[in-house]
Amino acid sequence: MVQKKNRAQRISQAKIIAALENINIAPLETCNLHCKYCYTNKTKNVLSNSQILNFIEKYQKLVRLKSVLLCGGEVFTLPDFPKLVNQLIEKNIFITIITNGTIDRLEEIKNPQNCQILVSLDGPKKIHDANRGLGNFDKSVEYIKHAQKLGFPVEIMFLITKDSYPYKDSFDVLGLPKTYLTDRKLSLTSKQVLDIKQHYSTYPTKDFGCFQLCLQSNGNITGCCESSISLGKITDDPQKYISNFKKSLSPCFDCQKCLGCSDRNYLCGYPKEFGLSTCKKVTNFLNLNSKL
Repeated sequence: MVQKKNRAQRISQAKIIAALENINIAPLETCNLHCKYCYTNKTKNVLSNSQILNFIEKYQKLVRLKSVLLCGGEVFTLPDFPKLVNQLIEKNIFITIITNGTIDRLEEIKNPQNCQILVSLDGPKKIHDANRGLGNFDKSVEYIKHAQKLGFPVEIMFLITKDSYPYKDSFDVLGLPKTYLTDRKLSLTSKQVLDIKQHYSTYPTKDFGCFQLCLQSNGNITGCCESSISLGKITDDPQKYISNFKKSLSPCFDCQKCLGCSDRNYLCGYPKEFGLSTCKKVTNFLNLNSKL
């Protein structure tokens, strides 16, 4: 039993190190589209390139930073965004960008092989355009083709809603890998969410553990891209929010029912989606159903 617990603790420590070496940055929340299923707050906060680079410089003094995921909002609406990407790649940081694929500034990025593009799509053309606006599906597909031609690694983030759920098996764009996300406006039934969670490649996975430090557009540091719990501010010594990040995960080391979450009350919306009151009930529910 002691050996099993020690192994679990080592796995947790390894995940914390990975979470510190691979972080998220959300420079803004605003977007060029007005999607029906969008659930984020559209504040006017924007981080400048200099703020982000100063943050990275301080952070790298403590942590060997390997990758940064950049998301929004729509990051390509920022005038100097490709310049920021190029500057981060020059620091030997691998970049991942989440985008809606409607603003093509890909040729401004100098090293596409070191920059992964994740394009969010909502299903077949009719469904996608009903959510995001007429013509946006074709625009995103052309964007993907251009990204592939330039040498960017490309994947699809497939938003599953009540409308796209029937197409969960048939939807395909250029044979690209897909990661499934269930929408946070609760259009799916609990049974449908469970089906996606158990049988498809989802983010987060059934065992969670998707925590990563995230620099938010308001300058707060949180324990994941969706958390509202501040662990510190962009101006703080990194030791402060790194310490708070580790503390936020400490209850998970004792529980070990999943791989951990820095915001257990939110847990990526699953307590609401399953109608369950605690993270333990969610993980018990998922683990029980995985054995059926």
